[in-house]
Amino acid sequence: MSDDYLWDRSGTPDPTVAELEAMLAPLRLPASLRTLPTRVTSPRSKPYAFLMVLMAEAAMVAALVGSAWMHPVAPAGPALEVTRLSGAPRVGSRVLADRGNWTVGRWLQTDASSRAEIDVGGVGRVEIDPLTRLGLVSTTPGSYRMQLDHGTLHALIWAPPGQFSVATPSSTVVDLGCAYSLTADKNGDGLVEVTSGWVGFVWKGRETFVPAGAVVKTHRGLGPGTPHFPDTSNAFRDAIDAIDLGRGSPAAREAGLHLILSEAVARDAVTLWHLLTRVEMNQRTAVFDRLAQFVPPPSAVTREGIGSGDRQMLDRWWDEMGFGSADWWRVWQQQWRER
Repeated sequence: MSDDYLWDRSGTPDPTVAELEAMLAPLRLPASLRTLPTRVTSPRSKPYAFLMVLMAEAAMVAALVGSAWMHPVAPAGPALEVTRLSGAPRVGSRVLADRGNWTVGRWLQTDASSRAEIDVGGVGRVEIDPLTRLGLVSTTPGSYRMQLDHGTLHALIWAPPGQFSVATPSSTVVDLGCAYSLTADKNGDGLVEVTSGWVGFVWKGRETFVPAGAVVKTHRGLGPGTPHFPDTSNAFRDAIDAIDLGRGSPAAREAGLHLILSEAVARDAVTLWHLLTRVEMNQRTAVFDRLAQFVPPPSAVTREGIGSGDRQMLDRWWDEMGFGSADWWRVWQQQWRER
């Protein structure tokens, strides 16, 4: 590997460093906190400068190796049991012959013909499809955490809400008593399809709740999008993408919102609820009125409060939809902060 890469990202990175960078992408600091001092020039003219470069590079690699797992990892907890379903999945560098243990800090990987099943500490099961790379972050009881680098997993969790989560480069998916499939591509974008219960997402304060039957895209640099049902019209889905991604002109997004409001039926209340915090403030009254036709707001919920993004009012209205209480999500968030 060229010295240049660790200073200014020029040249070709060592594969190990490239792997660590991809693994750490969800934890990346703001650019203002990643600035390094100007590189020492002409190391040959200053013998000690070359040593300084080597020491700096060694320190960076050591920091990457340590922070890759130690920063997000709770106490390690027991190993999980992995069963080979087909092909030759690997745990770390070891090919899984039949069954084996998977410990915190290791990757579970499948090639194009491999599949595997994971026993999540007796609280659920996870299957991974071919071409998947999944890291184990924590197996502390009550805090089972994985990290999907890319590929597809299918989770069935019967534990109380909030005990199982999967981080991707564009979101953290938190189980709230459900079954779902999660896909992440190598660009960091993803898709979640929920088949029972509901899941919650969080990314830099952006929240999304997805009930059974609905799907949601996740976008690197943005986080979870707006959930919808997969058999809505193409125009409906395109309008959601335009709002989530800020795509097109303001007039085009306004027209897209009117299309969503006109096409929405009762089950699309979940989409409208999320749009209350994702459209412009002057558009929220129209969304409020359309959502109220399907799910009347509780007496304590007002247009003014929703328009200003009052979280308690939004939670109360969510609770009226019959998908489960937002209190579960708030309790999990508090427990997460205290870890």
